[in-house]
Amino acid sequence: MKNKERLEDFSPKELPETRWALFWDLLFHQSGTLISTSLLLALFALPLFSDYFVFSFLGSSLQASGGAKEGLFSLVFYGTAIALPCFMVLFLGLSGASEVTKRLSFLEGTLGVASFFEGLKKNWRSGLLTGLLYGLSFGLALLGCLYLLLFQGALPVLTGLGIGLLLFQFIIVNSLCHYLLSQEALYLNSFGATLKNAFIFAHIKLPLNFVWSLLSPGLVIALFLINSVTSYVGIGLYVLFSAYGLLVWTLYANAVYDRHINATYYPELMGKGLHKKEG
Repeated sequence: MKNKERLEDFSPKELPETRWALFWDLLFHQSGTLISTSLLLALFALPLFSDYFVFSFLGSSLQASGGAKEGLFSLVFYGTAIALPCFMVLFLGLSGASEVTKRLSFLEGTLGVASFFEGLKKNWRSGLLTGLLYGLSFGLALLGCLYLLLFQGALPVLTGLGIGLLLFQFIIVNSLCHYLLSQEALYLNSFGATLKNAFIFAHIKLPLNFVWSLLSPGLVIALFLINSVTSYVGIGLYVLFSAYGLLVWTLYANAVYDRHINATYYPELMGKGLHKKEG
């Protein structure tokens, strides 16, 4: 059943007072929209999933035949290179899903699939650029960590330091890309200005951004790295619940923007979707 757009505005008594309360309200009343958005996102994630399974199979075959570590590194290198356009396709889908979660978080009329493709039409360029940035950061972290592990026995301290720096840059870029997506769905700034704001938020909100990176994509990545069985669990989580995670991020990002942007530049967006108490 298609979601019908609400024609009347919400009364003050209908609005939640906090974004945590808003999340639970959306969880119980907009589950259909969230599931359909998750399924749409899964379609854009198919190239990345396919890349993983093909090269995972090739890697297992190489190890079974007693292949050298250098051969395994080369295999991962080519898999990571192919994953770069796959990440761009994934973030193309996320640019559309961000429009849906923005509308939900503001309690605006949401038409599900139609809103998804509206966001795709508006933000496809930024989605592709964000996916390119994310893919390069992920590839640097993955290949860099694998390369440094070759020297773990001889230089354990430097190896650990290098791996830590590579993972740190990925956490920063992961947070930056999520801020980019949520801002592109909300403001009409240039991509450069949006990137600058995202870079600032990625640093000043580092502790919470680190926690977010552990959950998304950290949890899914960990499941993929354990074995092929847990990777199916990771795929299932993404297929069914990716839009839920994006909604949580959108609600959190809106609170950040209220404090650092909306209070000065967009007062009409302050606390949008929430019950505003009279002062």
